[in-house]
Amino acid sequence: MVYETLLVVHTAGVSTLTLNRPPVNAVSPALMRDVLTALDDLEAREATRCIVLTGAGTKAFSAGADLSGGPRAGDEAARFRELGRRVVDRVETIGKPVIAAIRGWCIGGGFAIAMACDVRLASSTAKFRTGDAYLGVVPSWGMSLVRLAHYVGRNRALDMLMLGEDMDADDARELGLVSRVIPDADFDVEVARLAARVAGGAPITFRAIKEAIRAQYWQTPEEAQRLETRWADVAAASDDFREGVAAFKEKRAPIFKDR
Repeated sequence: MVYETLLVVHTAGVSTLTLNRPPVNAVSPALMRDVLTALDDLEAREATRCIVLTGAGTKAFSAGADLSGGPRAGDEAARFRELGRRVVDRVETIGKPVIAAIRGWCIGGGFAIAMACDVRLASSTAKFRTGDAYLGVVPSWGMSLVRLAHYVGRNRALDMLMLGEDMDADDARELGLVSRVIPDADFDVEVARLAARVAGGAPITFRAIKEAIRAQYWQTPEEAQRLETRWADVAAASDDFREGVAAFKEKRAPIFKDR
C-alpha cells in the first residue's frame, strides 16, 4: 500500500516505517492517519515480526505538530488531540515489538510517539525537548502528563516538564528515555542488527511482555499477574515453546512460527 506521508520498507522480518514530511517530519492529521493504517496493516502481515519507526533525513525524528497553518482551536484541536492519543495508544498496544530509531530533534508529538515505542535507540545526534510550558501549551497526547512519570519516575518527569531544557542523547539515556546511544556513523547498521535480533524472537512472548508491562501502570499489578498466567499457559502449549527448547538443545537459532 502507498501512503501519503510514510515510506514502508520490508527487510526479512523487519518492517521500517519512515515519517516522510521533510524537512523535520512535522506531525499532521494525514501523517497520524497513515501511521494508524500502517500499523494495522503490519499487525496483520504475518511476515512482519518487528517494526522500526524512524524519521526521514537527519534533521529530526519529528519536530512535533505541524503549525504551518497556525494554532488549532475548538473542534479542530480536539480532533487533532484524539488522533495523537490514538497513535500513542496504538504504538503501545500493537502486538508486535516497535523500535524507535531517533535521529536529530524529537519534540512534542514526535516525542510522544517515540516514547511509546518498546525500544528507543538514539543516534548521537538526537536531541529532545519538552518545553511546552514555555509555549503556553498543555501536552495532551497521553504521554507527558499521563505516562512519562511511569516511564522515568515522578521527579525526573517534573524536572523535564518544569525546566523544559533541551537534552542531548546522553542526557536522555541517563533519564531512561532511550535504551542506547549509538554513534551516528554506525546508527543505521546497529538499528538493523538489533531489529533483526528482535524479529527472531518469539511472537507469543513479545505479546505477553507488551500486555503485562502496560497493565502494570495502565491497570493494576493484579491484572498484570493475570496476563502473565494467561500468556504463560498459552506459551507452554505452543509449538514455538517446543521449537525454542529443541533449538537450545541443538545449539541453533530457533525458527518461531507464532503458533
